[in-house]
Amino acid sequence: MKRGFWIVKQIIDEQIEELRLKMHEIASDKNLTDHRVVSISCKLDVLINEFYSSRKLDLSSKYQRS
Repeated sequence: MKRGFWIVKQIIDEQIEELRLKMHEIASDKNLTDHRVVSISCKLDVLINEFYSSRKLDLSSKYQRS
């Protein structure tokens, strides 16, 4: 089960990095309020929340085994 959490976190981390780079690229040419920048920012928020939620689940499973 622990390996599953690690894989999920790794996938989410890669998606976060990809979107972050894309957002910076678009934001360098456009206004920060451009709909594309805002859309990517919202997607990043969701992924970051998923990342921390999976982290909390991983930590809680560690404490339950102790």
